[in-house]
Amino acid sequence: MKKIIASTLILFILATSCAVGTSEVRQSKENHFPHVSGMNLHGAEKHFPDCFTNEKTIAIVAYQRWQQEWVDEWYAAIKEQQQITPQLAYYEVPTISKLTGPVRWWIYKGMQGGIQDETMRSSVITLHIDKEPFNKHLGITDEEIVHVFVLDPNGKILARSEGRFDKARWDKLLKEIQ
Repeated sequence: MKKIIASTLILFILATSCAVGTSEVRQSKENHFPHVSGMNLHGAEKHFPDCFTNEKTIAIVAYQRWQQEWVDEWYAAIKEQQQITPQLAYYEVPTISKLTGPVRWWIYKGMQGGIQDETMRSSVITLHIDKEPFNKHLGITDEEIVHVFVLDPNGKILARSEGRFDKARWDKLLKEIQ
């Protein structure tokens, strides 16, 4: 009986892990966000740049769990700016190498459990991709820092920054947001 329950549990985990998929990176025009898909923390698949429907979107690309502190620093300023500029959208884009289904599921469920805010769950789009073409297209050479992009509705990169939040970096991005 225990073997049947264990086998059923393993099959359930493997079956549900398929829902947390991987995506191929398709190159787009120069100075544009690449075509790529991910899943938000509600389980909805999102396609970049198709989901950039607002006048301006800020996307923060992060690679390491410890970078969340840096992302949160940027988000505090972005959230404040959204009060002034309601048409400003925000996406947090954790970018992870392609992994096996159960590992993707485990990461997804951990992230889902750590973020309770419904709006934020919609804004976190996890990418499980071959990072090399993604990084090359965006000109990212360092995965040890976060990368911040201001984008138009077509995915055109209007401005970019990297690293920790600071006022001077933010002021440069604001010129494109306002």
